[in-house]
Amino acid sequence: MSICTRENKELDCRVFSNADKLPDVWDDFLPSSHALRKEHLLVTEKSNLPDLSFLYVLILQKGRPISSVYFQCLRARPEHVNTDMVKRWQSKAWRLFTTAIHPKLLIAGHLFRHDTSFFYSAPEVSSYQAYQCFHASIDVALRSTCASAVLVKDMPATLVDHFQHHAPEYLLLRNDISMEMPIPPEWRTITDYEKSLKHKYAQRFRKIRQQWHSLQIKELSVGEVRENKKTIYSLYQQVLTNQQVRLGILSPEFLVDLKAFYTDTLKIWAVYDGDKMIAFFSAWAKETAFDMFYIGFDYKHNAELQSYFNILFFSVEQAITLGKEKLILGRTALDAKARLGCEPRYLHTFLFINNPLIRRFILRKQQNVTLREGDWEEKHPFKTDKKKFDEPS
Repeated sequence: MSICTRENKELDCRVFSNADKLPDVWDDFLPSSHALRKEHLLVTEKSNLPDLSFLYVLILQKGRPISSVYFQCLRARPEHVNTDMVKRWQSKAWRLFTTAIHPKLLIAGHLFRHDTSFFYSAPEVSSYQAYQCFHASIDVALRSTCASAVLVKDMPATLVDHFQHHAPEYLLLRNDISMEMPIPPEWRTITDYEKSLKHKYAQRFRKIRQQWHSLQIKELSVGEVRENKKTIYSLYQQVLTNQQVRLGILSPEFLVDLKAFYTDTLKIWAVYDGDKMIAFFSAWAKETAFDMFYIGFDYKHNAELQSYFNILFFSVEQAITLGKEKLILGRTALDAKARLGCEPRYLHTFLFINNPLIRRFILRKQQNVTLREGDWEEKHPFKTDKKKFDEPS
């Protein structure tokens, strides 16, 4: 239902908390296949994601819809930080903070997806007007949720300069990186990838791939994903357990519901050692890109069979086999993906902290930090340099 309406001389921001209660006009001005259409939003809303609530902001000007924005609100809990991987005092402080204050993080965008945009403005709207709409929607969403901070995830590139120039209180997270690899058109099989590697990287590739020769890899249908839901979720939890910060946790239904809705574009594979599933991995098969999604694996088998690196190599093979122009491997494990041949694409993610004292402290610290990406930058596995990615425009 609608939970508030905010009108001023320029914009009318209408906020809804349930996708199935959105008015018809929400869909009417969106492109036919846009991720903000109600049928797409309901897939996530009904998958029982823990600790999340949802907000949908429709912005009208003179009664005409000109923009729509999707928000998630995450209630922080002690379980979102792995206490075994931080100092004891940090663990105690985090537990006290989350249990006493019950902080909430507002996410402008989708916490568990990066493959599509969750902001839309009508074609006739200028980039500055779109910025005004986005900024106004964040303001009203913050008031509706009483969130302590907002993470503007994967901001549209056309809005970045406006936020930097007109909203300096928003901190650009400069080290938010997606690791990606252009796929040369002359690569026809994974052997072509192997031949392009320097000697020591090619040796490593062959040694790791040999570990999986005795295993079976199977692409799962919708029914098979549903039948194996518990095993898939258990493998995902093993990876989750080894993360220091868990910014949100999937539900067992999430991948099942996504696969049921995006049957052809979301692909999910299982890896079997005999009859036992020891790993799974998923990816979005876009028109021009192979975009890896969530993975999970048994850590005992990972140590023996190098499951993680084999999943990465399999993703290269699939990108080549499916004729994609680019492989997207995402934000984590930069060193491992650089060894594969990936290059960094710097993303546009902003953080706004509601408390002005904390915000000024964080901004000051950020200004004093010299960005150092790490040893992964020195990994150059190919015999000749491939075309570099441009900065997002």
